[in-house]
Amino acid sequence: MLAVIASIRALNKEAQVLFVCSGKAHEKSLLDANNIDYKVIPSGKFRRYGRGPIKEVMDVKTQSKNLADLTRVVRGYVYSRKIIKQFKPDVVFIKGGYVGLPVGMAANSLKVPVVLHESDIVMGKANASLSKKAKAIAVSFPVEAYRGVDNSKLSFTGNPVRPEFYPASDSKPYSLNKQKPNIMIFAGSQGAESINSNIFENIELFAKNFHLLHLTGEQGIERARFIKHRLPKDLQKFYDPVEFLTKEMVEAYKWADVVVARGGMNSLSELAALSKPAIVIPLPSSTNNHQFKNASYLAQHGAVRILDQTNVKGLGLVNEISKLFDRPETIKYLSETIHKFFKPSAALDIARLIIKTAESGK
Repeated sequence: MLAVIASIRALNKEAQVLFVCSGKAHEKSLLDANNIDYKVIPSGKFRRYGRGPIKEVMDVKTQSKNLADLTRVVRGYVYSRKIIKQFKPDVVFIKGGYVGLPVGMAANSLKVPVVLHESDIVMGKANASLSKKAKAIAVSFPVEAYRGVDNSKLSFTGNPVRPEFYPASDSKPYSLNKQKPNIMIFAGSQGAESINSNIFENIELFAKNFHLLHLTGEQGIERARFIKHRLPKDLQKFYDPVEFLTKEMVEAYKWADVVVARGGMNSLSELAALSKPAIVIPLPSSTNNHQFKNASYLAQHGAVRILDQTNVKGLGLVNEISKLFDRPETIKYLSETIHKFFKPSAALDIARLIIKTAESGK
């Protein structure tokens, strides 16, 4: 969103931007740092965990949370109508997600044109609900990959990444000595337990064969530090566990020879930008199984290797990584192919679509 806003401002110096958000501390901090005005609305989400309709309905705790959040969505809609009436926007841009739903609904009710952006190959619930009345929909994959959507509204813009992920940007490699193949493994804060456990169980084998940068997430870091301490002294330097990375993430990507990641579109876009060979382990509980579908599309075009989470057992992950280094031509092919899915003009193309829609409504 920040990249798109920067592109809008570059194209039109007079553009006024108002960001509507849930008011979390990190959102406010980023918006203030980038000189972006914002308004806060109540918001709620509809929880689904990929367990099938019967289990979802029978989960009383989850359904009670969904019901409570429904009232927040209604309040968010009321707040959004008030904000739109006061700000009088020419266009409303929705990136998807539960905060965008009441804003988009309010915009539709007030006849303000809406532009959507869909990151995943499967449209999320909020965007799917808003898509019928949206004027335009920017998508991250080629238009033909989307089914059940009015293709006349779709524009293949790609998914924006931060400028520092562009290949031409300058950065120093992550400060680890390269004596073995460098592997970065991360699974995000959600669903990392099975991947972390596999690494912990096979840590000596990993450290003997690779130099491993392991982003454990909050839940795994203490155990990872303990396990590193238990490693033989000569192997400890080849295992570097960290909870997460922020500013250092781009350097970590560039340091890695191969990356093991989930199938979220932001991660896949960053891998594409930096031409990184990757093994993707989709999160099974992702909504609409979108991570698997994102990764499957890329795998079908030879851009990534997929490993099902059920196969992240025993030596499955170690063997999958080792196979790549047994075939250097495969690593080269993955690197070249995934980069074809990088759209460096994504943020600018989305900004152009937003401005075009705003001007056509005047």
